[in-house]
Amino acid sequence: MKKNIIAFALLLTSPVLYAQSLNIQGKMANLKDSANVVLIDGVSNKELSASKSVAGNFTLQAQLAYPSLLVLSIDGVNQKLPVFVGNENVLIEGDAQNLAAMNVTGSVSHEVYKVYMNELNPKMMPYVTNMQAASQEKNTAKKDSLNKVAAIQSKEVIATFKKLSKANAASPVTTLMLLQFSNIFPEVKENLSTIYDGLEASAKKGPFAEFIDKTIASSAFGQIGTVLPDFTQADVNGKPFTLSSLRGKYVLVDFWASWCGPCRAENPNIVKAFNKFKTKNFTVLGVSLDQDKAKWLEAIKKDGLAWNHVSDLKYWNNAVAAQFGIQSIPASFLIDPSGKIIARDLRGADLDKFLEATIK
Repeated sequence: MKKNIIAFALLLTSPVLYAQSLNIQGKMANLKDSANVVLIDGVSNKELSASKSVAGNFTLQAQLAYPSLLVLSIDGVNQKLPVFVGNENVLIEGDAQNLAAMNVTGSVSHEVYKVYMNELNPKMMPYVTNMQAASQEKNTAKKDSLNKVAAIQSKEVIATFKKLSKANAASPVTTLMLLQFSNIFPEVKENLSTIYDGLEASAKKGPFAEFIDKTIASSAFGQIGTVLPDFTQADVNGKPFTLSSLRGKYVLVDFWASWCGPCRAENPNIVKAFNKFKTKNFTVLGVSLDQDKAKWLEAIKKDGLAWNHVSDLKYWNNAVAAQFGIQSIPASFLIDPSGKIIARDLRGADLDKFLEATIK
């Protein structure tokens, strides 16, 4: 989903006169002639514009309803370049083989994007590294030590996020950051509505605000003690699979995707729980928000996800995700043998602890 966890930008309100459309001019060294350069919507994953390079130059144009997170993709270049822009005149210069060092000018939002990167990445990346190490560590003492360090690091990240979000409460990118951090940190998710209420009206427009509005509106759905609605989707072989076919078991209904970095980082924890409790009436049902079946199947195999999987391959338009109000992943519901929800969004050691205390 994101190699760089904090691949976001901040758009400040200012008296800048914006262009009628987004106009990107690219000037890059080591860019082959006739290379296909594509601008992709970071929310819908749809192509907005495409161009062929000529002598290292290219032009991209698009009409945006709101400032948004976009991704620049170049044939033959493994890296992707995220930019958060509106209808502006933007110049991108640098080396096509080093997009991370690309110079982006003409966009107020991208200038503040650099501030976010500089302040949050140095704190976020060590946290992610420790969380991944803890999920794979077998020694209990070392695992606990890694988790304690990660807990301290998470508080530093959240404190930095709160500082930046308060300073930029009018920005739609603050809304994006809130959406992402509510997915990563339970503390932020628990206070999602309160934090969102503190943002200004200009930050409550566009796709990220719509995601949060839907999340808040559907927060009553899936309360502990209620029955999780039944659903049916195609499995990896294209055959219909129904949740209720697993009645009589404890089931973790896990929403994930092959492109979701935090999901892939969490998978070792779920695999561990599955292997530990699969003989004790426990299983997992994966619901994928993928759209590329080959990548979906590859991730299942690579991560060793030896349980049932379903998907309609419609990305964020997955019918079950929409039905359940899923606005960010990973997300999960743990149901008991009767289908009642007994826990939500258990991650890391919390999943193992809850199952240990619940399944006898």
